[in-house]
Amino acid sequence: MITDHPAPGRPEPVRMTGGLIAFVALMVAPAVLATAIVLGAWAVSDEVYAAERAAASGAPGAPDVAQWKTTLVGVCPIH
Repeated sequence: MITDHPAPGRPEPVRMTGGLIAFVALMVAPAVLATAIVLGAWAVSDEVYAAERAAASGAPGAPDVAQWKTTLVGVCPIH
């Protein structure tokens, strides 16, 4: 006799449904976002800190840094 149900004691295989894919995406999204913030802040932190040092020392023609770079470095807890 052929049935659609597995034999007792055997687990059913996991079906890849849209809900499962959305759940996994929501579980992974915070880690991906945190990684992007840390890597972005790492990439621009030297430029932001150099501009802040130049402005603090009163050097004429101190480089100006885009506001988003300063904000990104300020938001990242590592930098």
